[in-house]
Amino acid sequence: IWEKTFGSAQLDVGYRIVKSTDGNLFLLGATEKANAGNRDIQLYKVDTDGNLIWEKSWGGAGQEIAETLIETSNSEILIAATTSSIGNGGRDIYLTWLSAQGNILREKTYGRSGDDGASDLLEIENGKLLVFGYTSSYGATSRDFYLLQLNANGDSLWGKRYGGNDYEESWRIVKTKNNNYLLHGHSAKTDPNHNMYSVLVDSLGNTIWEREYGGSEHDGGHSALVNANGNFILLGRSMSFGQQRQMLFVELSESGNLITQEDFGTAKNDWGNEIIEVGNSYYIVGHSDGFSDQGDNDGYLMRKLK
Repeated sequence: IWEKTFGSAQLDVGYRIVKSTDGNLFLLGATEKANAGNRDIQLYKVDTDGNLIWEKSWGGAGQEIAETLIETSNSEILIAATTSSIGNGGRDIYLTWLSAQGNILREKTYGRSGDDGASDLLEIENGKLLVFGYTSSYGATSRDFYLLQLNANGDSLWGKRYGGNDYEESWRIVKTKNNNYLLHGHSAKTDPNHNMYSVLVDSLGNTIWEREYGGSEHDGGHSALVNANGNFILLGRSMSFGQQRQMLFVELSESGNLITQEDFGTAKNDWGNEIIEVGNSYYIVGHSDGFSDQGDNDGYLMRKLK
């Protein structure tokens, strides 16, 4: 229907698209236009025809990597990111609150001397926030899942780690119909090559169950959702079931029981990054060189019937 580009003469990258409460769109990404060699946060607000309403970019001397954006119940724009410019360690969790016009209202960092970073974000009851990310601080022997609860002003209420003695990589947090929370990503807890790894926690961050999926090679989780039946859909990638990477699809009940595990792809490289549910189908977006007409990785969209 149409396509638009936004950016500068330097590197510009898009990460997330979010529909705004007024019916427009936020485009969240990164730019090097004012910080050559290091990325700053870049945010555009556009209408549904792609016309620019406003744009903002900000960052420090180091690197800021934006991960996600929400609009809070008090009509502020909240961005979760990771920074190496400010804070207490090499990397820290970095939150920025903006007005509806994109002006910075306040910013805060969270972390200690290790590497800490944000991956995903939810607003819960009473304006409280859950920040899902990773930490190598707070007693972690490597890098663990990290869940941080904040009040509406961004003050820390509690933080908890999840994982084993080896590396965990955080990707998504999803609220369940029973007001629990699914943390989804990768883990080397039981397999040094990594498995898809999910942890279900209650509203206080206490572990209800944890599950791993994959095989003997490198596997990981990228996206998750709660479907219309209240089951968990886990999406990731796997090198255990094909010659290279394939999409890994897992459905669980909320009690953690496996309903189905499937892999999709070719003998080449296929990767699923995000999944949504629409009617009787799931739509998965990623990239593939197995189905590419150009001989290299292309953007890839798959529809899977339930």
